[in-house]
Amino acid sequence: MFSADTARHLPGYDVSQYPHSDPKHEEDVKMLRDEVSFADTLGMEAHFKQGFAVKGWDGAIDQRDAAVFPNQATFHPTKYVIGLLKWLQNQPNFSCYTNTRVMGFHEKGIKVLGLGSKSVKMDTESGNVISAKYALQATNIPLQKLAVIAQEEYLRTYCIAVKIPKGYMEDCLLYDSADPYIYVRLTKCDDEHDYMVVGGGDHAVGQEEPTGRFEHLEKWVRDRFTKAGSVDYKWSGQVMEPVDYMAYIGSNQGQDNIFIMTGDSGNGLTHGVIASKLISDQIEGKPNPWTSLYNPSRKASMVKALPDMLKHDVQVNMQYKRFGQTDIKDIEDLPNGEGGVLNTASAATSGEKMGPVAVYKDDGGKVFTMDAKCPHLKGVVCWNRVEKSWDCPIHGSRFSAK
Repeated sequence: MFSADTARHLPGYDVSQYPHSDPKHEEDVKMLRDEVSFADTLGMEAHFKQGFAVKGWDGAIDQRDAAVFPNQATFHPTKYVIGLLKWLQNQPNFSCYTNTRVMGFHEKGIKVLGLGSKSVKMDTESGNVISAKYALQATNIPLQKLAVIAQEEYLRTYCIAVKIPKGYMEDCLLYDSADPYIYVRLTKCDDEHDYMVVGGGDHAVGQEEPTGRFEHLEKWVRDRFTKAGSVDYKWSGQVMEPVDYMAYIGSNQGQDNIFIMTGDSGNGLTHGVIASKLISDQIEGKPNPWTSLYNPSRKASMVKALPDMLKHDVQVNMQYKRFGQTDIKDIEDLPNGEGGVLNTASAATSGEKMGPVAVYKDDGGKVFTMDAKCPHLKGVVCWNRVEKSWDCPIHGSRFSAK
């Protein structure tokens, strides 16, 4: 189904975040050795290679030594998804409806001790209702108020594509041990160049300053790869990180016929394959040894992660402090192309709404205002000047500038 350039097998290299000159390098290397030892107990192919440096890493910063994981599969995401779609189009019961926004999922019917039956109704934005026996919310975030929503951390992540001479760097999967870590991939550019795709710089949505993330990634590359050329592309994405680091794949909490898939931790392609097997087995009543591991209603791993969950909840609840804060004192002080929350008792400068009010002034100086409270759980949004968006620090919702 897939061509050779869609998928390939590459070595994965995990290196210390610290240079050899840093005393922390040896401590970090011990962690890498432990990781290799643990992988070996699981039957995975892995070894530690002292003094290893990936081909092309010719900069002054020396981070040699690596945990090596051979024969790792990597996929071109667009070609992979197109291949899946072509296969699905040849299936007799497949239909695809684009631009159909679903606003809600509802289970109907009664099922007790295996008796009775249930079905699913899906409300669309246009007012039409879709009926089905089962439904899967493979939507990054399920349409619900809390439950698994409160058991995830929401992160912005950043990526750049840097042009390099073809053959300059080894085609591999490269990571460092930092938190958040930096990763490197290669993809084709033209007959003379490849693109080095470099990602990282993760931070909690709406809780940290987004500026400088792309610049940090570019500096990281240029300090280590001297033939790095122009940065031709840059983009960002959103990562959902469960508190126990395992995705939620299976029947939604308190439901039988509605399934969810969320908490991908940046591993959406992998989880998509896992979910296709897990959920189809559950629908057909087939046992699967991974069902309990990914169960959205799981308890054991959540109990172990309870300290982290409480810490996360405290951090989230602290974000409600923005109800008593203001980003700007007067709309006139807001530069063109920027946004900020105006939070005053009278909001006299706008004359339109009581605070907190989200105020955006476009490049031409036209002012747009809206309620600054997120419709989910009423967190006060923050202005993201890098992506020109309003970001909620509570559960990661994001909104356009106007």
